[in-house]
Amino acid sequence: MASEADKSIGRRGASALSGTAVRLAFAISGLFLVAGLGLFILAAARFVWPELLDGNGMLSYGRVFPAGANALLFGWLTVAFLGLAFHAVPRLVGASLAFPLIALGVILLVAGGAAGGVAMVLFGENAGGRWLEFPLLFDAALAAGYVGAAGLLVLTARRGQHERIPLPAWYLIAGSVWLLLAHVAGAVPGLDGLPAEIQSTFTGTALFGLWAASAGVGVAYFVAGRVLPDATFNERLGRIGFWSLTLTWAWTAGRLVQYGPTQDWIETVPVVFGAGLVVAVLAIAADFAGALQGRWSAVKDSPPLQMAVAGLGFLAVTVTAAFVASLRSVSSVVQFTPWESGVETAALLGAFTLFAFAGIAHVAPAARGRSWGRWSGRLVVWPVTSGVGVAVATRLIGGLQEGLSWLAGVQSGAYDNTSDGFEFSFAPLRGLDMAYLVGLTLVLAGAAVFVLRLLSLSLGSATEIENSTFGYTTQPLKTLLRGAVAVFVFAGLGTFAFPAIDSHAEASVLAESTRNFAANPAAQLGREVYIREGCWYCHTQQVRQVITDIGLGPVSQPGDYVYDPVGLAGSRRIGPDLTHQGSRADTGSAAWVRTHLSDPRADEEWSVMPSFRYLSDEELTALSVYVSGLE
Repeated sequence: MASEADKSIGRRGASALSGTAVRLAFAISGLFLVAGLGLFILAAARFVWPELLDGNGMLSYGRVFPAGANALLFGWLTVAFLGLAFHAVPRLVGASLAFPLIALGVILLVAGGAAGGVAMVLFGENAGGRWLEFPLLFDAALAAGYVGAAGLLVLTARRGQHERIPLPAWYLIAGSVWLLLAHVAGAVPGLDGLPAEIQSTFTGTALFGLWAASAGVGVAYFVAGRVLPDATFNERLGRIGFWSLTLTWAWTAGRLVQYGPTQDWIETVPVVFGAGLVVAVLAIAADFAGALQGRWSAVKDSPPLQMAVAGLGFLAVTVTAAFVASLRSVSSVVQFTPWESGVETAALLGAFTLFAFAGIAHVAPAARGRSWGRWSGRLVVWPVTSGVGVAVATRLIGGLQEGLSWLAGVQSGAYDNTSDGFEFSFAPLRGLDMAYLVGLTLVLAGAAVFVLRLLSLSLGSATEIENSTFGYTTQPLKTLLRGAVAVFVFAGLGTFAFPAIDSHAEASVLAESTRNFAANPAAQLGREVYIREGCWYCHTQQVRQVITDIGLGPVSQPGDYVYDPVGLAGSRRIGPDLTHQGSRADTGSAAWVRTHLSDPRADEEWSVMPSFRYLSDEELTALSVYVSGLE
């Protein structure tokens, strides 16, 4: 009797510790959400009011933008989804969470790594490479946390009461494995130049599709099953949706380097897999529609279900907009425009955020024996969905508008897309930039209500949430893990390893003459400043074989990037392309560049570039030497 009593007390203690880890994850992720959105809004405000906080290094666009994006992906979404996984997987497999004390440490480790990385980016220690900006120390902390998270979820599933695990657990367990593998892929050493650019695009795509999208869909399935325990999902659609989503998403990475110096086959692959990705999301949506058929009144009464359904809608928008942009005829117009920002906004702030909201809005109140409440739900759902809708629409419309204006300028001969000619395509976006800022502000308002409601739910005593059965398709854990690893390896070889090998080249004449800084320490320092200040978020260094790039100089080749320590090709033209900046008679001199860096609007009133007068004289001179040396 005493032994049984001790075991019961031990189980209650472990359960309480698991609950503490989950609640801590929710609280920390809420702070990251508000901080990340605040930084995002500040970055957007710099387009509307370029003089805002001008000259403040920590709050310059090249630091604020990546800090906000990383806070949202690695802080808000990753910590929230890990907390939800630690809650959901034990209940799905019918076992207690393995080593709950380690789970608590995992949450703290991941949150600490994300917070430290974001802080270092704000302090000007950007390591370079989109979604790879954190210094090594904080990357190591994140990696350790991801190892712990994946291990705990797999061990918990192995403890389960059944040999086969249900569908939501597929997404959450496999997603944690993919999160770790994506992080490892991003940390592969020894890559520079164009291969480093390919590494960045693959890692970012894997983090979005194989981690955030998978975890989000798994949470949506879990919430729907808990709110409507009598709902039955279609076994075939469930399998099709899971394997199609995971098989196709990572293969779309090549769309981010279309028309660049990579090989043509790399650009063709994402078109095929992008179409498959749209089909995968439609299969998942059809599965939800079938399970909710005849129960739509329950969606009106349940804020978590509303959030999950809205998340599916934005997921469809994300993959559709990405697929459209992968078509070569469309890509030639919208590449490097705000269009890609619209895709990222629909994913980060739309689909993934609403999925996380749905899970937390269901779990946090239930742990206190309470409910989220209709009005508090509406005060979250409506501002967030309308705000994200406005923000995404402005970015997609702005992408078309800017791309077509670039095309019109070149075809008519009225202006080229450099220097003052860039104003003609940029100035008309000011109204859309204001609308984008309004949309983000609405999202922040909804997020603030969400966080306040979450904090109010922290009051009161916790209650144990019982396990329950669900109407999901199942499969053995070993089959899932083998398939998950195979999916990642297959995608990694096809969209990372082979393209990186195929893009390796001998140094070109351009690289030898203008980008080999072994004997030019000033230019080398300037390149380091260019990377850590985030200049590559706004300027590309690649001339494509498309009409809109006529007049920018010779088309870029793989060998042009051999001496670049990280990928500097860029993905957005908020400012003109700099590949051959030093060859331009009016703006190519080091003296002009230095003056422009100190006061961008002195000679170009339309410019939204931040002033770099906060740099030391040595750094400012070095940066001007580097940019003016790009010929």
